[in-house]
Amino acid sequence: MATLSARLLGLFVILSLLVAGIIVLAVLQFSAEQVMHLLVLGAGTAEQARAMFDQYVVRVMLIGAVAGVALGSLAAWWLVRRLMRPLQQLTEASQSIAVGDLGARVPEPPDPELRRLAQSFNRMAATLQGTEQLRRALVEDVAHELRTPLTSLRGYTEALADGVVEPTPETLRTIHEEIERLTRLVEALDQLARGEPGERSLAQDDVDLASIVRGAVELISPELARRQITAEVLESPGLPHVRGDADAIGQVVANLVQNAERYANDRGSITVRLAASFASLRCTVENTGDGIPSDELELIWERLHRVDRSRARTSGGAGIGLAIVRQIVAAHRGQVGASSSGGRTEIWFSLPIADPPA
Repeated sequence: MATLSARLLGLFVILSLLVAGIIVLAVLQFSAEQVMHLLVLGAGTAEQARAMFDQYVVRVMLIGAVAGVALGSLAAWWLVRRLMRPLQQLTEASQSIAVGDLGARVPEPPDPELRRLAQSFNRMAATLQGTEQLRRALVEDVAHELRTPLTSLRGYTEALADGVVEPTPETLRTIHEEIERLTRLVEALDQLARGEPGERSLAQDDVDLASIVRGAVELISPELARRQITAEVLESPGLPHVRGDADAIGQVVANLVQNAERYANDRGSITVRLAASFASLRCTVENTGDGIPSDELELIWERLHRVDRSRARTSGGAGIGLAIVRQIVAAHRGQVGASSSGGRTEIWFSLPIADPPA
């Protein structure tokens, strides 16, 4: 399809040729010899014939000029109408977005240049709409996550102040747990806001990923026993070390294992698999329980996204752990992924090994 600029250029060329053709045809029709011959027959002198000939030429030029102006005006009207309609629609949509209607879109015109402009505008509007939805969800989720422990703390402190509840070790332990929960949430939000650890300098050491995995599973073993969840670590013999920051990688493993425990069903199971490929080591954490809808698998890595908001809030999840996992793994030049089907959910990451084979 020809571009709008090419069509405009072609139209002006055609108009110019058309006007020139009209003038040429008119002059040919009233050529000098014919006019002079006729005028000599009708007029007494050659001077009178020349004067009348000049009048004919001026008339022909005027006719050509009028025809050119008329055709040019018609073309200009058509062009202005064709160009201004999409621009007017774009202006109206921009004004709608400016007053808060982020769902405003413009139709795509047939001209390639204007169509690309409309497509860019619609993509921008869709991005703004998604950002606004994320902002509202973030504010709502953070407010809820802060409100829950604050409500508990206020209730306990008011009861202690009124003498309704005695300051027993159990009560103080509960208050401490709520404070720790607030601290973890604030630290996680701060980490995401500052882009850590992707923007900080990470250590480049040989890290025993298998040892980190075993330690993370052992750390949550009391909660697994309480819920009668079985946990198993499957690792191939002679696994290589990975290259990276041990603390950051430990945070990745801890987040995934704790996430699996949180969403596993009671009396279910958690399986962690470690397998090496040519230049990377892959860790897969699988748990039984409610799966993740296929249309949300790519969204679980977004900040504060939770598949089941009510369940996540009850279990204390803030929807931040997987965003941190992706951030850390990306900083180590690794990959992440997830799958869910048949009541089993797998979340995996892979990291470059320390000494890949030549």
